Amino acid sequence: MAGDHGERLSLRERKKLITRQALIDAAEAMFAERGFDRVTVAEIADAANVAAKTVFVYFPAKEDLVFHGEDEVLRSLVDGIRERPAGTTPLDAVVNVLSTSMTSSPVGAVAELERLHGIVGDSPGLHARMRLMWERFEHAVAAELAAETGVPPHSPQPRVAAAQLVMIYRTMASPDVMAYIRSHPKARQGKAFGDWLEAARDMVGHGIGDYARREG
Repeated sequence: MAGDHGERLSLRERKKLITRQALIDAAEAMFAERGFDRVTVAEIADAANVAAKTVFVYFPAKEDLVFHGEDEVLRSLVDGIRERPAGTTPLDAVVNVLSTSMTSSPVGAVAELERLHGIVGDSPGLHARMRLMWERFEHAVAAELAAETGVPPHSPQPRVAAAQLVMIYRTMASPDVMAYIRSHPKARQGKAFGDWLEAARDMVGHGIGDYARREG
């Protein structure tokens, strides 16, 4: 299928895809080596053999080079909820999408998380950009749940449910997950990732109304 799709693209479109990927590859390599805030757009452009202004044709902001897959991730999340099988819940769909996306990574879930944290680091700009991404995800999921259940998207049920579902994504991308994974022997780190995901699923699935209730 991928080959057929590629053959339908014009030469101009293929060149644009190649340029976009070259910018991503150059940026990720430089960010990983020196940190996001120490790399300039001009340096990325030079490494990809394009003019600096060309970078902004593909990526309106430097932060977008880090979150270049955001639209694809959001689309897979919403599609997973919309197209889930009968008898399954949005929570089932979200856990399945996240588990599949991480286990299908060519370098593995642990390496993917390490790459993300290595680039984001302590950059205030990237942390702010990430918060905007999660908010965008919540609004999209709430809209999908509202459409399915027949209520306005600003109703509490879809909005709160969306916040809980996207929270699983947020925690899986947090430094706490890496600390948890690294606390296990290397041979068990892949399982540790799955354990965290299952714990998150249980907490959201059962609700947190009685969580950490103090004894009287």
